[in-house]
Amino acid sequence: MSEEVILRFDSVVFQYGEKKPILDEVSFSLRRGAKKTLMGQNGAGKSTIFKLIMGELKATEGKVALSDSTSIATAAQVLDREDSDLTVEKYFAKAKVAGNLKSNINKVMEAVNLTVPTDRKVGALSGGQQARLLLAYALIQNPDILLLDEPTNNLDKDGIDHLITFLITYEKTVLVISHDADFLNCFTKKTEMYEGDYYTVVEDIERRIEREIKKNAQLEKAIQDNKEKVNFFAHKGGKMRKLASKLKNEVEEMEDNKVDVRREDKTIRDFNIPAQGIVGDVVKINSIKIIKNHEAEIRPVEILLRQRDRLLISGPNGIGKSTLLRAFSKIHA
Repeated sequence: MSEEVILRFDSVVFQYGEKKPILDEVSFSLRRGAKKTLMGQNGAGKSTIFKLIMGELKATEGKVALSDSTSIATAAQVLDREDSDLTVEKYFAKAKVAGNLKSNINKVMEAVNLTVPTDRKVGALSGGQQARLLLAYALIQNPDILLLDEPTNNLDKDGIDHLITFLITYEKTVLVISHDADFLNCFTKKTEMYEGDYYTVVEDIERRIEREIKKNAQLEKAIQDNKEKVNFFAHKGGKMRKLASKLKNEVEEMEDNKVDVRREDKTIRDFNIPAQGIVGDVVKINSIKIIKNHEAEIRPVEILLRQRDRLLISGPNGIGKSTLLRAFSKIHA
């Protein structure tokens, strides 16, 4: 791996207006060919870092420095609605591509294991196929730095396995945002303060949180004891009052020594879905149409979903899961 630093954050601060900074004196460097992961809770500033790298945002303080002529591409998470009517070929044509377009399309589609006709509209692709298309669109730009934000979303197991294989062999620089532990563990190591793979890091963080909670609990007990003594001695006068003043200073020092306990890393904040008041049968399916050997075939089924029932629709990308859900939404629209 090259030792050349291709990207550097130097004491970067970013905030919207007068609000509390989202990023506060962030410093790190990224070497050419490195594969690194940004981890943290929603709202911690991961996507903001991506936007700063892309130049979509400007640092409030500090500096974001890229080496000369460094190109960057990011794989979007969702296809723009305005692109839905474009064919696959015309969608790729939007990118700045050096050389023969069709040849490059074939290469990047093979890299992400996407096999669809290039004259098909991108809006007609399944969610998993669109996810691979978005990654291929970033790759066809041949960037020096590839930014991936939750790249395993909408990918089935085969798609994730193929992405892992691709990233392991990919020679360019990659920066990833992800909460998928198995995915991260296969190709990246955390480099902040820890040694080992993703699972080792998680265990270290859990032990650190336990230590921080224990330390704060001990300090809180000592603080409470001293506060009670301060209240007692403060009314005695003389030397007792001086002792109360000393204990009060110790309380303030212990308050300062309390640590901010690192919060558990969560992908989604807690939320509630209000009851819809649906009673009785919700969904009833009597038959489905399947495609076998390129021919449509109607098969009878008996699927009845009542309130609070759960139905798992599973299968590889492109098999028709999203199409089935869209059919439900049209029926109940």
